[in-house]
Amino acid sequence: MRNLKLKGLKYNKGKYALYDNRFIFFPPQIIDILSSIYGEGVKSLLVWLGKKAGWALIQNWDEHLKSKTINDLVSQFCNILSNHGWGKFIAKQISEDLIIIEIYHNVSTVLEGNSKNVCYFLTGLLTGFGEYVLYRVNVTESECSINNSTLESCKFKIEKLE
Repeated sequence: MRNLKLKGLKYNKGKYALYDNRFIFFPPQIIDILSSIYGEGVKSLLVWLGKKAGWALIQNWDEHLKSKTINDLVSQFCNILSNHGWGKFIAKQISEDLIIIEIYHNVSTVLEGNSKNVCYFLTGLLTGFGEYVLYRVNVTESECSINNSTLESCKFKIEKLE
């Protein structure tokens, strides 16, 4: 993982600020706690929370860096998320209709009981990002290293809707 010295990210007295907006890095165990409270209903909650966080991150980042291309924007977003500790995000395909991102070292693989709930939150993060970049999208996880331990990564497809 890269050092947290990203452009626009500042740390002072226990606070992280990304272009003067405060961000909180929370432990993934909170996702398991939400699961124990909400049961099966946690999926929609986690996707919604992730979507709000994904949109806020990329909107704030893009307003300050003024990315010139979709490739640059996707690359910046993958760097942001990789530095948050969720895993290593690598863009495998980028176009105006489809973005494929693979996540290596998904944090869920080191938690007790390999929870699929982290993937729901990541789906939300990528949905928020995808809606900012491509407007209306459908995000699916086509391969999951949690469900299939022989895979090295999770693969998410962000597809533009007509």
